[in-house]
Amino acid sequence: MRAMNLYLLTRAEEEKNFSLLAAELSGVRKHKEYSRHEVLSLCSLVEGLIPCLRERSGPDGGWISFLDGFYLSYTIAHISKEFDLLKISEDGKCVLNIELKSEAIEEDRISKQLSQNRYYLTHISTAIYSFTYVMETNTLYNLNEKGYMRACGMEELAELLCRPVFERFVEKDLEQLFKASDYLISPVDAPSKFLQGSYFLTNQQFEFKKKILDLLREEEGDRTPLIAVSGSAGTGKTLLLFDLALELSKKKKVLILLGGKLQDGHRILDERLKKVWIRRAEEDYSDQEWSCILVDEANRMSAESLERLLDYAESEGTPCILAFDPRRVKEPEDKDNEIRRRIREYKPLVLSFTGNIRINRPIYAFLRGLFNKKENTASADLSCIDVLYAGDRESAGCILDYYAGKGYHRILLPGGCGEKREGLGEDDIVGLEIEKVAVVLDDRFYYDEEQHLKARGDSGEEALTLLYEGISRTREMLCVVVMGSEKLLSEIMEIKNR
Repeated sequence: MRAMNLYLLTRAEEEKNFSLLAAELSGVRKHKEYSRHEVLSLCSLVEGLIPCLRERSGPDGGWISFLDGFYLSYTIAHISKEFDLLKISEDGKCVLNIELKSEAIEEDRISKQLSQNRYYLTHISTAIYSFTYVMETNTLYNLNEKGYMRACGMEELAELLCRPVFERFVEKDLEQLFKASDYLISPVDAPSKFLQGSYFLTNQQFEFKKKILDLLREEEGDRTPLIAVSGSAGTGKTLLLFDLALELSKKKKVLILLGGKLQDGHRILDERLKKVWIRRAEEDYSDQEWSCILVDEANRMSAESLERLLDYAESEGTPCILAFDPRRVKEPEDKDNEIRRRIREYKPLVLSFTGNIRINRPIYAFLRGLFNKKENTASADLSCIDVLYAGDRESAGCILDYYAGKGYHRILLPGGCGEKREGLGEDDIVGLEIEKVAVVLDDRFYYDEEQHLKARGDSGEEALTLLYEGISRTREMLCVVVMGSEKLLSEIMEIKNR
């Protein structure tokens, strides 16, 4: 995506031509279809700025360059956070954000949006200039660094555009400045950021949070609500639960139960969070009164622990929120069926996450292609992934040691190469995000007739599940070592090199 000149863009006021021109100027192949009100709002802003810019530079046309360097409708990957207009100085020291509104809205909503935008932009610079233009009232608002908002004239924005710092600007590859990992954190992996409030909920997380809080308020004192939050690894379940715990603990004590292992981050949060207690699901918690119990990795709980939780919640009237990964739910046995029947009797609110916000886009694309060769990965830049070959265990071990020296963490798949080597198993990766991951696929792995990745042996399904979860927790770099199967190597190379 390239920066563009707003004067050149707004010469076309018909929606279709405007959209085509925006694609041409920005270099985006799949262009956005802009609505009538979006087009007119931007055109109105530019027309309002032109007299002010002419006055500062003269009538020779040099003023047009002051409208250079803008990104229109830029969206941060994974987050779906969109900025109407962004301009960033070449040195990254100054950022200009302008939001566009076609109709008048409440000023507190304008202020809230600009304040939220400032949070994202502080990862780039502390010198942030924030404006909102409302076409219906022809009003320009400015929010300063102290959070004070006021109406201002076009002259103020024009003066800013004419400053020397904005003569040179970031012309392309803006995504290099915005990494989803700067905003989307794991509370367990980055407890300090969570405690400082340096995180962001996606639109879906925010929507689910509101639904849950509304339900708890509506049914307070009526019946014991049970809420099920499902989603595969990396969809944001854990961050939602911990954010809910913060909100609920403002009034009463909250318990977070873990179906998995207690990590160092859990212990830090347990020590630092007031009125929030974090325990393993097997521990006793019945000696205290809780306003709400939230369960992370509920699919990892034993049938006995889950039954004990339901008994406690029913007897004490305590609301429960269960977060689980449907891919990890074991085949039900008789006791599990009875528990599931009890859960259905609660008529729980079921909230299902879609997409994946934790993993970076190239690795997510590769992950999908790895498990299903029919998935298209052709448009993804997979340069952050190494696919290598080892003929035997000794060679695979040498490669793993080499990558360990480069900061990679090994995922130890059950029953495969490296089970006696140092690395991370299933319990070790719960709640974590890992910068660099290395994993070995031995000759147990193969593709079936439907082009789905399979694994032979008693531990095959378990290995596939941990492989998926381990790769989904990879934030930056991935190394896949294929051992002993050149056929599998060629198939995975085909996925990577499409």
